[in-house]
Amino acid sequence: MQYQKVLVAVNIYEDYTHVVDSAIAIIKKIGASCDVVTVIDNAAEFVPAAIEFQKNLEQNAREKLEEIKKKFEGLSANFHILQGNPNHQIVHYAEENGYDLIILGSHARHGLNLLLGSTANSILHKAKCDVLTVRIRERNPNIVTNYAKILLATDLEDDSDEVAKLAKSFANRFDSTVSTITVQGDPTVVTGIYGIVPEVQDKMTEEVKKRLDDWSDTHGFTGKHYNNIGNAADEITTVANDDGYGLIVIGSHQRGALGRFFLGSTANAVLHHAKQDVLVRKLKA
Repeated sequence: MQYQKVLVAVNIYEDYTHVVDSAIAIIKKIGASCDVVTVIDNAAEFVPAAIEFQKNLEQNAREKLEEIKKKFEGLSANFHILQGNPNHQIVHYAEENGYDLIILGSHARHGLNLLLGSTANSILHKAKCDVLTVRIRERNPNIVTNYAKILLATDLEDDSDEVAKLAKSFANRFDSTVSTITVQGDPTVVTGIYGIVPEVQDKMTEEVKKRLDDWSDTHGFTGKHYNNIGNAADEITTVANDDGYGLIVIGSHQRGALGRFFLGSTANAVLHHAKQDVLVRKLKA
């Protein structure tokens, strides 16, 4: 998939340098047009007397965007300030203006923060276009990764070919090697619930391995093929961390609120726990 219009969402209230630098490097590689947006609170909506405070917020945002604009020299980018809830405003703006990729920063989340979610998490679920989250590494230098090694997570369903094409497109742009991973459920759980004997489970594992090998070869992926067993998100992030991948590419189906809240999604869990940047291809339900 070739991206045409990219929306870079910047949080001016945190250190945005890594996100901006990474976004610029990615946009130059994929050759897309881009715009930059930041969202500020609408204080006057809640406190009508806070008009002066609102003006200060807007002035601060304009000054920050002027700083950011210097980094986009050579790129034809427009810069916009939105007001309100970042999750809603970014998703709505992207949809209304026909962007096919949103790039934004993402922090690692744990404990209560994981339960309550994040801007990146909310946008991932609500956006109709693809989302690329740039991991903000608080304790490491802001070095822009070159995505030399890409890990493509797949469930080998029919629409996996869409995700494969996206991974291949990025690999061609970044001169990357693509490895593939699929994860089967814990066999002890499967055996306990469905009464599957170990011999049958072993045969199923071999069949999945062959499917992954054939599928990977069909798409010309020359990296490793991981056929793991366990929790999908855990296995994907562990492999990505242990084997030094710079980017995880994964598909995500749009889910209803009920399914999202109780079941979650592999893409969402990967987003929270991976140390890498994560590119999510939005698939039709």
